[in-house]
Amino acid sequence: MAQAVATVQDNSASRDSAYEDAFQAMRSTYLLISERFEKELADAGLPDLGFFGVLLALNDSEKPSRPRDLLCKVNVTKSGLTRLVDRIEKAGLVERTYCPSDRRGTFLVITDEGRETLARMLPVREKVFRESFIELIPEEDAETVARALTAVSDGIYESLNADGSCDEA
Repeated sequence: MAQAVATVQDNSASRDSAYEDAFQAMRSTYLLISERFEKELADAGLPDLGFFGVLLALNDSEKPSRPRDLLCKVNVTKSGLTRLVDRIEKAGLVERTYCPSDRRGTFLVITDEGRETLARMLPVREKVFRESFIELIPEEDAETVARALTAVSDGIYESLNADGSCDEA
């Protein structure tokens, strides 16, 4: 019986191995590029990757954003986002504003200093992206990766948005 169970598990593992390999490659690549970006930002005397994600999301937003709107746009947990926003606000790069109809509701806006910091961070991001991605794979492979990961991302986003965890991007 144990042998039969092991055989079923082995078949399942081999069937999913391409997915496992893809997932591990995606995870490893993300972690390595993130580490490289962190190092380059530190070497340039700039804030860390978490700052970059929040500043970029706020800069790209046409209106003030609620902190929860950032959850699906930056790579942090809900409690991590609160601490991160506190640090970014303390650095003068974002400010909190309050909803006029409900003072409990807060919004985040990027400050001029935040835009200047983001402008200094963007060339570092472009350098890391070029050296760690563009120069390493052909464009056709990048298109395939983009299609595959967009399908995954859209599916996950849709399920999270269904229960209100994420708002429309």
